Amino acid sequence: MRVTTCGALAAPLFAGLALAGAANAAVAGTQTFDQTYPVASALCAKAPAGTLPKRLEENKAAVITACNTLQDAFGPLQSAVTSAEQQYSSTVASEQAKVHAVCPPTTAAGRPACRSARQAALAADGAARSTRRAAVLTYHGSVETNREAFWTTISNLRSSTS
Repeated sequence: MRVTTCGALAAPLFAGLALAGAANAAVAGTQTFDQTYPVASALCAKAPAGTLPKRLEENKAAVITACNTLQDAFGPLQSAVTSAEQQYSSTVASEQAKVHAVCPPTTAAGRPACRSARQAALAADGAARSTRRAAVLTYHGSVETNREAFWTTISNLRSSTS
């Protein structure tokens, strides 16, 4: 009884997580640098203003360099994922237009051509979806890798002044 109840409760939870993952895929690359790295961008704003925490004041130039590295890496990531999203949308629209052009609404004469157009559209859409998914995964992975590298650098700078 318990296993069934837990399973019944877990299914909606996992479905919700899957939808949340899909929602995140749709917004990849739409956030600004400040939204993507809120804490890091706040620290980066303090460096040129001269308001860094005491343990980082001596390493102001290194903090600025770490901030520039983080920000310089963000632009190409955002461009790549945005480009993949645009390519996907363009492919889907193009394939949909081809299907509508080939598939007459009421005649049976065009059915083989229509079936062929739909199969081609499915294949093209699937390839574009795979490309978009790879770009989104690369984007998220790189954002996290860059975040970790930034904070490792900042942590090392903090501990070097102790």
